[in-house]
Amino acid sequence: MSERVAVISSSYPREPGDASGHFVAAEVMRLLRAGHDVSVFVPGSGPSASDGAHVHWIADGGAFGWPGALARLKEDPKRALGASAFAARAVTALRAAGSFGRVQAHFLLPCAWPIATLAFGTASAAQLELVGHGSDVRLFCRLPARLRRHIARAELSASVHVAASPIDVEGVPNRDTARRSLGLHESTSLALIVSRLIPGKRVALALRALALLDKISIVVVGDGPELAALRRAFPSVHFTGRLARPQTLSYIAAADVLVSASAEEGAPSVVREARALGVKVVAVAAGDLAMWAQLDPGLLLVPR
Repeated sequence: MSERVAVISSSYPREPGDASGHFVAAEVMRLLRAGHDVSVFVPGSGPSASDGAHVHWIADGGAFGWPGALARLKEDPKRALGASAFAARAVTALRAAGSFGRVQAHFLLPCAWPIATLAFGTASAAQLELVGHGSDVRLFCRLPARLRRHIARAELSASVHVAASPIDVEGVPNRDTARRSLGLHESTSLALIVSRLIPGKRVALALRALALLDKISIVVVGDGPELAALRRAFPSVHFTGRLARPQTLSYIAAADVLVSASAEEGAPSVVREARALGVKVVAVAAGDLAMWAQLDPGLLLVPR
């Protein structure tokens, strides 16, 4: 049965090809295909409609965006004020938008709490779904115990759903087509890293390991505060910078192996995308990957 659904997220594509929050956009598409009327409430600015969803862009003072809220906050602590302002404005926008049958809040902080729990209290008839993502859950676990208990009490009436984020690899070219489009010779062995270039992703560690191998081309897709230092340290590596999502997926499809050295992941989206495209993965044994690797011979894990 069709419902009016509100989706709240601190990350969402701001233009075609933007990889930010692509997993939230995939969930929005799933809801639209099911016939629901979907309104999306997200920070930043962009088009007011996206594939049939009504998108409400809310000023955030630059708190959210690439390469992630925590990295942006570390770069400029004053952005915390923008995050607080976004939360307050989102509550107002949600209340002004009328009634919803279902409310789906991606990221426990700040979308589930305080936005969703303030905009839709216990008196609301809306079904409240809180969707936790890996980095968000880790942030929650690092909060002081008193604050964690306070947030948990506020959310006890909600249906809490923590799961692997949806991915969308529809329309990605096959390996041969992807290689031709990127100008890669069939005989080229390509090792690929796709990542935000921040310390927690440990890209330098992955590159040092790959440097021990002979006759392999190494490409890093991504951007972030470590880009300049990594380029200086690894001059033989090709750094593409940040690419549109279709180009990134083409690189993944063309690769012989995707490498992930992050030790702070649950089930990394890029690993899931690579395996969905049939690309082998070498990753650090983190999060859910140890269990996953038992069932997937294409996922090879190395110790932390």
